[in-house]
Amino acid sequence: MEQEIQFFSRNRPSDWEAGAASNLEWAEGGLRICQTQKYGIARTVRLTELEGVGEVAAFAIGRYGRIYLLDDAGNLWLYDQENRYHELLFPPGHQLFGSYAMMAVGDEAVYIADPDSVTPVAAYSLSNGQTYWSRDEAEEGQPLHPLALSADAEALYVVTAVDVEDGADGETIVPAGGRFGILRIGLRGGRSQLFLDEKWINKEPAKLRHMRHRFFTAVRTGGAVYAFDGHTHILYAFASDGELQSRIYLPALQFAGLAVDAAGQLYIGDSRIIEEEGEDDRFVLNLGTTGEQIAKVAGFRGKADQLQIDAKDRMYILNGEQRTITMLEMQPRTMERLETGSMEGVHLTRAFDSTEAETVWHKVSLLARIPEETQLKISYFSSDRDSLMVDGAYMHIDSYLLDPDIAVTDKARALAPYWSAPIINPKDALLADAKGRYLWLKIEWIGSERKTPLLQRLRVHYPRASLLTYLPALYQEDPQSRQFLERFLSLFGTLFMSVEDRIAELPRIFDSDLAEGDLLRWLGTWVGIEVDEHWTESQIRRFLRDAPELYRYRGTRRGIAKMVEIYTGEPPFIVEFFEYRQMREMSELREMTDSLYGSHSCSFTVLVKPEHVPTDKHRQMLQRMLDQHKPAFTEARLILLEPWMYLDMHTYMGVNTQLTEPSLLTLDPRNSIPNSTLLIDVDRDRRMDTHTRLELDSEME
Repeated sequence: MEQEIQFFSRNRPSDWEAGAASNLEWAEGGLRICQTQKYGIARTVRLTELEGVGEVAAFAIGRYGRIYLLDDAGNLWLYDQENRYHELLFPPGHQLFGSYAMMAVGDEAVYIADPDSVTPVAAYSLSNGQTYWSRDEAEEGQPLHPLALSADAEALYVVTAVDVEDGADGETIVPAGGRFGILRIGLRGGRSQLFLDEKWINKEPAKLRHMRHRFFTAVRTGGAVYAFDGHTHILYAFASDGELQSRIYLPALQFAGLAVDAAGQLYIGDSRIIEEEGEDDRFVLNLGTTGEQIAKVAGFRGKADQLQIDAKDRMYILNGEQRTITMLEMQPRTMERLETGSMEGVHLTRAFDSTEAETVWHKVSLLARIPEETQLKISYFSSDRDSLMVDGAYMHIDSYLLDPDIAVTDKARALAPYWSAPIINPKDALLADAKGRYLWLKIEWIGSERKTPLLQRLRVHYPRASLLTYLPALYQEDPQSRQFLERFLSLFGTLFMSVEDRIAELPRIFDSDLAEGDLLRWLGTWVGIEVDEHWTESQIRRFLRDAPELYRYRGTRRGIAKMVEIYTGEPPFIVEFFEYRQMREMSELREMTDSLYGSHSCSFTVLVKPEHVPTDKHRQMLQRMLDQHKPAFTEARLILLEPWMYLDMHTYMGVNTQLTEPSLLTLDPRNSIPNSTLLIDVDRDRRMDTHTRLELDSEME
């Protein structure tokens, strides 16, 4: 087609600013209905399916989304969501804490607060159960009575009864007027501080054991500390320095669980017991950032006994009735339009000016994603004048559209007599009877609860061009048949133009810096990458850029190290046979080196840190890559370096093991230290039953 066709294009945020819009936003490279993030169910863990796990009394979230469970027998379990694997961390009958304990989990330790234990607050190693430290005093000479526990990256926060006394029956009671507070303890067990409020007191005498599950606490890292008293229904907020910020009175409902996300939004659970036949109207409530705004989290309905929010703002809810832990994560939700309450958006464009009177506008073409249950609708009108009658007054249309004092809904209604019938989901559509110098468009987005159309590019083509002009004049004589034939031939015209556009953009397809999505993954297959959902686009682009070097050194140490670095983001450690051959020649070291690195001379070992290979699927993918790039007739062994020290295993100083201070022990060939024995810790040296627990994980010979 040699007739010159021009077009207006809208494909950048600045292009869409010249118009009137409602409930629209620029995101993902296009214009869509405004989205918000709301919690929705991502996964449900059925605790009854975990063999050996009793009724769960408490849980905590650790690194990589791992769930730590404390059951009614006092057993501590680890559950890996990704691999659906669970294991017992401490041996049965450990007697370190009981089923009434509360816990929080750090990177390397689990922190336990047990009101029935001799050491009410203690930290234990996740790897072997060693006691890092323990504490039985709130302040100098004052007993510690934990009632709730939370933690951040800097400290523990323990709700404790400050004033207690012995009752007539010998049980500990909190007298009327007895104070409660939050004790801040450093993660090493020191540097404590007590947060108090003069009005946070006990109204009536009560036994301390009757206060279990009455208090809940949560902390925002680097921010406020919150405590909720389920008896008085008061939410206390303290600053990080211990100063009281607010005291909020909540409705007299049976609440349980308290959590705060990274944005400071507070959440509390409803733990009422309802009849089985009645409708379940129990929700997790969003208290906002101040505790005063109450809204329901619609993504979950049911009893909530405990809440936790992890570093990725995923919410975990323990339901003791159904014995489940439900994970909610932020999911996109379509916002309702304020004027109508419907999930829609609208944009009224300024005039497209062809600069020539009686221009016959050709068509509109859209690059858009239109999911099921959604629609894009376009209406239009054209005129040789830029001013028309609107609501009985002669107005300049563009000035009227840009008037901020008039609602977009009113503008669209006032121009209703001019709009054409809407074209629905028009990827490419002719503009019928659109003649005039100026053209205006009304574009409507209609979404669903979770989905919205995304308009990435809009083009308005002019003047009218048709393949009909290439046919003899005979085909244009009858107006009715001419109109039909013109629409019919436009199908082929669109096809030809799309082919020409694709040819013009062909260089973009083969540019790894510009390609994205499925196209980028397709390019990855050109260089032999088995891409799946675990490959990020940045990894694929880097692999494509470095492919010449990778294939140049394919099968060599340098090439394998480069390949692993691209996938994991960090160079690996590679051990070849010649590096430990001399060690194998020593009889006392042969068995150890063979178990660590293998005995075959044509094998090598690749060592990577576990945080770079978080799941079994990542590990399997990396192993396949090693098998594809290793030299022929060799064996590639992949080892994940665990972040702790085991003698005679993969323990490397400065890599996955560090000494925080010089060892105070001197070893000779006649002495040895068993695995999983803690040598020393800051301010805790030479304390029996703290660094070493006899008959639990250490023996004395």
